[in-house]
Amino acid sequence: MNRLAILIDGNNFYKGCQLNFNRTDVDFRKLGLKLAKTIGGELLRIYYYNAHVSQKIDPLGYQRQQKFFDNLRATPFITLKLGHLVYHRIRNEHAISSQYFPTEKGIDVQIAVDMIRLGLLKSCEGSILVSGDSDYIYAVRFAKDLGSNMYIASFPQGGSTELRNEGDGFIQMDYDFIHDCFIRPTPMARREPYISAVSRRPVSYVHRQSPPIERFDPDEGFEAQDFGIVPSEPRSDLKDLEESGDTGASNEKEPGETTDKD
Repeated sequence: MNRLAILIDGNNFYKGCQLNFNRTDVDFRKLGLKLAKTIGGELLRIYYYNAHVSQKIDPLGYQRQQKFFDNLRATPFITLKLGHLVYHRIRNEHAISSQYFPTEKGIDVQIAVDMIRLGLLKSCEGSILVSGDSDYIYAVRFAKDLGSNMYIASFPQGGSTELRNEGDGFIQMDYDFIHDCFIRPTPMARREPYISAVSRRPVSYVHRQSPPIERFDPDEGFEAQDFGIVPSEPRSDLKDLEESGDTGASNEKEPGETTDKD
């Protein structure tokens, strides 16, 4: 059985998971085992890459992130590799306090170097890159030239098509694939047409039975409440409905309310 290393671009994974599922509470060891099994290989190790939050600029975020990192360090078969954030100050003369925009430094280089290193050392027969960032295309090509089998795993939305096509195989981490890797898994709900209360016609599909779940932010901890998947493309023709009088709103005036005619 082929041994597989899994390289997870932490920031890209977090943003993609949030975009696609509105939650990020993932058991990374369980995810790694499932990815390796999907390829038909054996998990060698998971490398998780992320960047330190500044303790000076964001002390609360730093504390929460350290708890998340400590949990990863205590998880078998996971190696945590860290870069750093560079904070760019946003000039806004009307802001009460200083605002900063962070950018990662050193993460993409570490991932590219590890892909090539694993290929040179023949530590494993292949690697799975969990990212949708097209910046890794050339590193993937180089690793393949060294004889490594390179697979790409990313979410349905937000990933580079060119990167997907560059791999020897592609795993789409949609809800059907990843739902049992969530720390607080929700039951697979029956999918039914969603009828808009405004347009009176089907506009999308939603999981109607999804219970409220806590969203896990690696940098912030459990704190937000999400309510499953919402319609992705709601459509309504308010003008037509207003002309037909079928807007669902009452025409009766509230006490004391006046109109232009009054």
